[in-house]
Amino acid sequence: MFELAIYGGTFAPVHNGHVIAAKAFFEAVNPDKLLIIPTLIPPHKQITFHDEPLDRLEMLKLAFQDEPLFSKKIFISDYELNSPPPSYTVNTLRHFQKDDQRITFLVGTDMFLTLDEWKEPEEIFRLCRIALMKRESEISDISAYIDKKLSIYRNKYDADIIIINHQPIEISSSDIRNGDDKTRKKYLPKSVYDYIKERGIYENNGK
Repeated sequence: MFELAIYGGTFAPVHNGHVIAAKAFFEAVNPDKLLIIPTLIPPHKQITFHDEPLDRLEMLKLAFQDEPLFSKKIFISDYELNSPPPSYTVNTLRHFQKDDQRITFLVGTDMFLTLDEWKEPEEIFRLCRIALMKRESEISDISAYIDKKLSIYRNKYDADIIIINHQPIEISSSDIRNGDDKTRKKYLPKSVYDYIKERGIYENNGK
């Protein structure tokens, strides 16, 4: 069976944490293909950043261009950027669904805990296996909440869920957009930093 892995997000901008997460996802799932899909307008987020979708697409290509498996097993997809907004996960999963293929969809903790509030959650769980990238310790309060949701999803939706334990880089895209040049240089791939610097992207973010 063909194994397709999907990693979606706004990636505004893509940073080192995203790159490391993608590698951890790939190593855990070992897919035939990993698609990294930037979202045009996510239904669960308020768009407050100043960039163009095509800039985010180009920055993703720059961030992964030196990876040995780029354009062989790791690809950047413009599917959601070219689809009518908002970008619903269930529509993306339907688009990439094929016979004799399993889709594994990567989510972080925040996304995982709200999956049953997304559009057509029963279809999401039917169309894909969920890979939860978990960073919380086993004794934390949030870990207990994750376990509760795991039980609900498996009992209610017969969900197929795997857990990837991952130590992330503690930085967010909003921190980078609103941060100074030193922060951007530290947490961005050099090619992405140069792209943002040359084009003045996010210079007026939040202003």
